[in-house]
Amino acid sequence: MKLRDPKPEIQRIEELVTAIRSGEIRLPKFQRPFVWSRVDMLNLLDSIYNGYPIGSILLWNSSERLKSERAIVGFEVNTTAVDNYPTNYLLDGQQRLTTLCGALFWEGSDPSSIWQIYFDLELEEFTYSKGPIGANLFPLNKLIKTSDFIKQCMKFEQSDQSRRYYEVAEKLLQSIKDYKIAVVKIGDIALDEVAPIFERINSTGRKLTMVDLMRAATWKDGFDLTIAIDQIIQDVEVAGYGDISDTNVLRSISAAAGFGINKDDIDRLRNCSAKELKIAAEGARKGIVAALDFLRAGTNLDDLSFLPYGLQLAHLAEFFRISQHSDHNQQRELLRWFWSTSASRYFAGASTGQNAKDLAVIRAYANNETDDLELPETLDISQFLFDQFNLRNASSTAFALLLKAQRPLTNISGRPFDEAHIKQKERHIFQDLVPREFDLANRNIGQILNPYKNWFSPTGIEDYPHDQLQQHLLNEACVKEISVREFEKFLLTRAAYVKEMVSNLTGRPAVFTFS
Repeated sequence: MKLRDPKPEIQRIEELVTAIRSGEIRLPKFQRPFVWSRVDMLNLLDSIYNGYPIGSILLWNSSERLKSERAIVGFEVNTTAVDNYPTNYLLDGQQRLTTLCGALFWEGSDPSSIWQIYFDLELEEFTYSKGPIGANLFPLNKLIKTSDFIKQCMKFEQSDQSRRYYEVAEKLLQSIKDYKIAVVKIGDIALDEVAPIFERINSTGRKLTMVDLMRAATWKDGFDLTIAIDQIIQDVEVAGYGDISDTNVLRSISAAAGFGINKDDIDRLRNCSAKELKIAAEGARKGIVAALDFLRAGTNLDDLSFLPYGLQLAHLAEFFRISQHSDHNQQRELLRWFWSTSASRYFAGASTGQNAKDLAVIRAYANNETDDLELPETLDISQFLFDQFNLRNASSTAFALLLKAQRPLTNISGRPFDEAHIKQKERHIFQDLVPREFDLANRNIGQILNPYKNWFSPTGIEDYPHDQLQQHLLNEACVKEISVREFEKFLLTRAAYVKEMVSNLTGRPAVFTFS
């Protein structure tokens, strides 16, 4: 019978920490790392010593075979319990139980370790040593094992406070060993049903992502999804592209395994063998790096902060995984696809059906089964041009990348800068040509790249060299309107100019409406 309803029971601390060390209670991989400070740890121990409540523990009794930690604060988990299912996964209480495991069972020798916690028998408080270890400092890792406790107490014999030390040490022992915690168990429900429970009880409000769930669900002997994702992230960083989200990596692994990039598709990875997962991860790695190299050459994207949509990378990575020797015509069409989907906000609110269809088209194109990437015949680029400039938005990011793709070497007045000045997408490297007091200020179309400040005045802009202005998508008509402070006309004039550029980049007519 599957116990789906929560079942409360009372357990002693010693039982719980022993169950963790023996592998009877496991820490699933979707748990966050240990983050408590020394103060947090000492406060927990003080609460236990004084009999204050420290909250309940939540366990999930499940037959799911999830990736879990094999070591807790340096202790190897007993592997004899690894294949016993159903088992108990710890959902809430990780920081508390990890603190207790570390403090009570630590076997290291580093006196500065966070786990080397003492109880001051004179002051009756938990502390870290800041000097010589006197008889009054009782190490917590000598508390639980009877022989260790007796040996430690024997060190009191030469002290004139020996009787008091014995009494306080016994009080400490009983307060820890006899402290009881409410343990709530939920029954054998599906992993997806556990996710919202974990999110709600997590004290940081941290949301469980698909990556968190799949790290646990895809565990196989010989394959660790966490390691595979981290390796790809590291390769992307080494190649100079900055951070890549683990979600984007997971999408590509799923696609490389022959599935889709939607949540339900990714969930199918749990049924793959370790060998299949390794092959998929390696294919994803090669596809992602090749896709980023392609974008660097074709668009000057050298940092992922400038990528408008993560889905673009998933599709391009799948193309380059399949087609490792693409020809010039294919790469030209892929660039057209990239700029079309960027300027038209094609992936804004993409549905699962659209994602599946687009991936199928990309695969067919990579396998030379079609020469049509099925893009819209006409591109509406109104938001790309006239949205409020906000680098958290895809439309502004796409416009920023278009500016970067011109590979400017100077600002419009001729002051030199290099690629390092504009590598990462940050607000301070952009300048609005429309002054703030105008209602039309801060639109995408008014922006230029400029890593310097307090330099621009419309007066005299028409005297700047023509080639320097063109590097920033400013033609003579734009400059004329700026010089006489006709900023609405300037925005419309530049919009028309950029519209023609987008049409050339995409091979499709572009249109816009101004508001």
